[in-house]
Amino acid sequence: MRDHPGEQLLILRPNTKVFVMKRRAFLQRTVRGSGVLFAGGLGLLSWAPRSVAATIQVALGVHAGYAPMVDGTSAYMVTFSGGSSVEFPGPTIVCREDDLVSISIQNPLSINAVFHVGRTAIRHTVGAGSSVNFDFEAPPAGTYLYYDDQNSGVNRSMGLHGTLVVMPAGSDNRSFSDGPTFVRQYKWLLASVDPAWGEHLANSGVAAIGGIDPDSFSPRYFTINGRSFDQTDEPNTHIKGLVGDATLIRLLNAGGMVNSPHFHGNHVEIVSLNGSNSSGARKKKDIVSMFPLDCRDVLLPMATPPDAWPPASGAQHFPMHCHAEMSQTAGGGFYPHGMHASITIGEAPTSEPQLD
Repeated sequence: MRDHPGEQLLILRPNTKVFVMKRRAFLQRTVRGSGVLFAGGLGLLSWAPRSVAATIQVALGVHAGYAPMVDGTSAYMVTFSGGSSVEFPGPTIVCREDDLVSISIQNPLSINAVFHVGRTAIRHTVGAGSSVNFDFEAPPAGTYLYYDDQNSGVNRSMGLHGTLVVMPAGSDNRSFSDGPTFVRQYKWLLASVDPAWGEHLANSGVAAIGGIDPDSFSPRYFTINGRSFDQTDEPNTHIKGLVGDATLIRLLNAGGMVNSPHFHGNHVEIVSLNGSNSSGARKKKDIVSMFPLDCRDVLLPMATPPDAWPPASGAQHFPMHCHAEMSQTAGGGFYPHGMHASITIGEAPTSEPQLD
């Protein structure tokens, strides 16, 4: 298992705050001078543009325990959680540029944990059996993976990871200030799970995580947003929209393997790669390579497939499956219970995605 070699550091101004709750919970913001409740509205994260920065408070815990897998078994994991038990993946933190993110983390376990935001200098350690509070100013608009960077990727792959989404100031339909517009957005956080690693910790204690050889990684489960197909047929992962409803997909790879999501029906446009944005002409791809730690934003045009015969009409259903063959399986080869999701063009979602 090898981490992406090209990670860069971004130095931030040291005066910003953030708040995270449990998945599917409301994200409450306190705007400097007035209160704002964040829920409902347009698309995935239902973002309401505002003219002033906010203080976003996030409460996290570090927990170990079992998480359910698609085949009815469970895998022992160590995760960041918004509640008192294992949450895989960790909560999604949403803010806008220049917000102050204030994070508190409690760690009841017998190991140190690290909260690091990829591509930035934000890195804080919470010691075993202790807690920590820290603030940071939100980085530039984009998609970020937060994770524990210890043990050559072992801690991250064991479940200590989540997503940070930073929206541009004053916009609810762009991922950066001069980026392409979209109607709704989704987050696909890719991961791979080796249950043998988990059982080793369950039997030997979480302190054994430091002794795991990263090269022994042999994943049995491949997930999108913590789920394998057909559990991915849910509002935050199954992409839906009317023809022409341009859709942003925030792709992140928290796992230890290279994945290659392959889109049927439409090619996607590469909007951003690890913080490098494309404002003009953009590459169009049907396969998107995702190395460990990669964050790519892609735009799915939701266009009528040009090669369909007879011409497509009504709702059209297409798959996304990973072209890394191993990731199409889960639990020992139950195809396609792996990294697979559905795309429906020509049908609006009945429930808007919520960056769960």
